[in-house]
Amino acid sequence: MKLLLFTASVVGMISSAVFAQTYRYEAENGILGGGGTSVQSDGGASGSQYVRFNSGDSNNSVAINPFDLPDGLYEMWVGYRSPYGEKGYYFDVGDISGSGMFDESSSFSDDLAGLFSVNGGLSSASISQYWGYHDVDYLEFRTYEPTEVLPVPSTLVNANSDSRTRFLMQYLTGIYGDKTMSGLQHDVNSGTNTFPPTSYVTKSGGLLPAVRGSDLINYSSSRTIYGQPNHNETEDTIAWAQQTGGVVSMMWHWNAPDDLIDQPGMEWWRGFYTHSTTFDLNGALNNPGSADYNKIISDIDTIAVELQKFETAGVPVIWRPLHEAEGGWFWWGAHGSDNFKELWSLMYDRLTDHHGLDNLIWEFTDLGNPDWYPGDDTVDMVGLDIYTDPSDNMSGPWLDALEKYNGEKIIALSESGTLPDADEMEQWGIAWNYFATWNGFDDDFTAQQLQNTLGDEDVLTVDELPWFPWANAAPSDGDYDNDGDVDGNDFLWWQRWDGSPAGLTNIHANYGLEMNGNVTTVPEPATWMLILSAALGISCRGRRDSLNL
Repeated sequence: MKLLLFTASVVGMISSAVFAQTYRYEAENGILGGGGTSVQSDGGASGSQYVRFNSGDSNNSVAINPFDLPDGLYEMWVGYRSPYGEKGYYFDVGDISGSGMFDESSSFSDDLAGLFSVNGGLSSASISQYWGYHDVDYLEFRTYEPTEVLPVPSTLVNANSDSRTRFLMQYLTGIYGDKTMSGLQHDVNSGTNTFPPTSYVTKSGGLLPAVRGSDLINYSSSRTIYGQPNHNETEDTIAWAQQTGGVVSMMWHWNAPDDLIDQPGMEWWRGFYTHSTTFDLNGALNNPGSADYNKIISDIDTIAVELQKFETAGVPVIWRPLHEAEGGWFWWGAHGSDNFKELWSLMYDRLTDHHGLDNLIWEFTDLGNPDWYPGDDTVDMVGLDIYTDPSDNMSGPWLDALEKYNGEKIIALSESGTLPDADEMEQWGIAWNYFATWNGFDDDFTAQQLQNTLGDEDVLTVDELPWFPWANAAPSDGDYDNDGDVDGNDFLWWQRWDGSPAGLTNIHANYGLEMNGNVTTVPEPATWMLILSAALGISCRGRRDSLNL
């Protein structure tokens, strides 16, 4: 084994005026694994050499032993070259494993793999091949300082958004960088409206997610013609939101409008996958008025009917259509970024302008390539879908997204097979607006892990949300903003969003009390009590008058 070439340098971090120490380990001096790795020479590489990863061998790897890395918090960057498109890679750093993506680059560049804590030394770090041909130049550890999460405007892209949707967006932006809503994706094919499932509730110790992720997959026309039931998912989700006051996130695994292959391994119910349909999106979009174009419009109109039910019920929706397009595994992303963005724009215009749906918060699922971003004029927030090793803190994708959207769009963990660790989120400054673990993956979490995350003071469960106006009943304790006491803010909340006599009575009965029963100090309580008493009298008189009509 060759001795590791170690390079240490001090560089100025311009953005924070903090000096970061850099520890670089050359890949060519590491331990090569697999049958497809070799050391090559190139003057453009650091140290003039690099390790080539030939495709076809998943055992290809390079490992280093950074035994002299001081304790501390680090970013790990991978120097690489990937001339033939994006390529995936795995990393192992100590006992932390995960995956990343090399952007296409014909010259040597670097990619942030993630954030890591070193305590008592680091025994090893390695890069393994996920797929495809690429080169690895070095692994570099840079001391880490958290990036400040900047405030995001609450203005929605739809200027006609209704008041409840604006209210939800104000709440989402208001908690961003401070609190994270917990969520779970409902299994829409389970045939039950129980949410969350009993197994989840048992494991969570009764702690319930604040966000219900749902899917309009079974409303696709090319599924209904095969008799696929929709299990009343729309109505059940609305009922959940009204009963709990929770937040709804809705996606659509859109079965292709036509041309399903329907062969073994490509059955009709897999029709949202690229390999299960021959539907020509490019041809349809280039021929408005054609049969295929009209089928796209018809499918969007069908979904509009379901989304309209939410608007009629007064329930806003975080709307996350056409997700993971860049990956190409779904038909709406299989024809390139331009066709995807045109389809996104078509859907936005059809739902917003034609159908007048003003209860949608538009969420784009970002896989990393900026060429796929639909544009600030049709995107309200950004979601990341991450499936990785349970030990991965998902800091690499978070920082990549924060670099692009900080101060512009709030960022959510819209799908994940990994439960975020609340302690690591705090340590690394990871501030998902909400996270939604995919149904079934909760089997991989221990009860302790789930309870630790849901029970963290910075993670919100449904009972920790404020009272939202789509909830059926006013808060029985009068604490509308759910801050632990009843004061003038709760009266203003009631006045703006509720107005029910029952709600005002609850405020009147508990005004000046903390929820533990103690009296709080409230500015000019006598004045507020006079206002409350007057309002209560007016409210009750109005109710009696209306009943006598």
